[in-house]
Amino acid sequence: MRAIAYFRLNKPDGRADLDGAFQSYCLLNLHQPVAVFAGPSADTGGPGDEFEAMTAYVKNSGSEYLLVVPDATHLGGDLESVVRAYVGLEELGLKTVCLDEEFPDPIQNALQTLGVKGVSRTRSRRIKESMGARALSGQALGRPPYGYRIGPTGNLKVVRGKEVDEEQDEASVVELMYRLYTSDGLGLRLIVKHLNEREILTRRGGNWNVVSVRDILKNPVYTGTYTRLGMRRSNVHEAIISGELFRKAQDQTMERRPLGRVVRSEPFLLSGAVYCGYCGNKMMGVTRRQSWKRKDGRRSVGVYRYYQCQSRNNQSVCEYHTWRAPLLESTVLGQLRATVKEREASSYEDAPARQDREEAVREMRRSRAKIAERRFLGAVRRAASGEMTLAVLGQYLVELDDARAATDGPVLDSTTVLNTWDSLSMEQRAEFIEENVGRIVVHDDTVQLDTAHT
Repeated sequence: MRAIAYFRLNKPDGRADLDGAFQSYCLLNLHQPVAVFAGPSADTGGPGDEFEAMTAYVKNSGSEYLLVVPDATHLGGDLESVVRAYVGLEELGLKTVCLDEEFPDPIQNALQTLGVKGVSRTRSRRIKESMGARALSGQALGRPPYGYRIGPTGNLKVVRGKEVDEEQDEASVVELMYRLYTSDGLGLRLIVKHLNEREILTRRGGNWNVVSVRDILKNPVYTGTYTRLGMRRSNVHEAIISGELFRKAQDQTMERRPLGRVVRSEPFLLSGAVYCGYCGNKMMGVTRRQSWKRKDGRRSVGVYRYYQCQSRNNQSVCEYHTWRAPLLESTVLGQLRATVKEREASSYEDAPARQDREEAVREMRRSRAKIAERRFLGAVRRAASGEMTLAVLGQYLVELDDARAATDGPVLDSTTVLNTWDSLSMEQRAEFIEENVGRIVVHDDTVQLDTAHT
């Protein structure tokens, strides 16, 4: 493959060594070296000036190239700069590789050479080595999974009520879940309903939900296998279920999973802000599609969107409390308009009050930017482990940029926003709701808004 190189030179006499390393890499891997772009180390976090010359060269040539860099620091001075450069190179059609034999992937290399702000790489390496030694011997790390506790030797020990004087025989609950799933053919929601109706509680004394049951049904730890830090050891602790039963559960999961179907649902305007007035849990947006045959033989399809109590959906508790999405959203919007109109009519809000309201909105935006940064770092780690593509990682960068830009944006007057509501995008409407409605509590026939910042 045709290869080009990009270097940031920290010292004048370093060019020859880097050129030689690039030529050797191409010779060893049967690549054709065609160009080298090198310049002085940049003072900013991003790549140097020669980077633009290199990208222009690629665009004008119309050919495919392999880009070779010594390590991730040549793409940027911090993790975010490296990711931005790497995503941009991918969009340009360049495959990028580092000369580092141990970490040739730029993101993996960046995590090793640059780390994450506030994290000591030396200390992290020592901790990982210590944890690796414990994992190799089968000793448990962190909180033990449901059904086990950490025994005197540091290994996992099965929790059975008759043996350790526990209030609940956790091992029997795990066995029950696998039996209901594999033998009785119950789905996750029916298993959750079965457990909660019989008042079988989680370790923390709460109700079960779909996620917690699913995690137990996919965890190989219950076969006596311990997996951590890339290590996998079998028969290091007592098994609760057999390997055959575990494989049967995984096979049934694959059979039940729809193949080739991608569902693209529109986001819900009030997502994350609606709470059930009966149990206090959040209401989640649900989309249902139904099809039927008409008298003339043609088929019709209907799409129904509504908010449903999450306790009912995920834990099979509470009642079937739902609101049609268009009705709830229009009701909330109507109450917002009435609140703003009442405030203007009474003229009770003075300048200090407006400033306090605007500062509360700005603080919320700053908090949202911090959350976007944490989501971005999590996405980087997932991309480094191969769990996420660069294209998806690029979307996290866009979200990060939008969240940061919003922190400096003006706090628009509520009346102006509501008067131009129909011209706003879905993202703008959702942002306004998030910033101006703290909580929406719904009963079957009433809606109550917390509009402290409106």
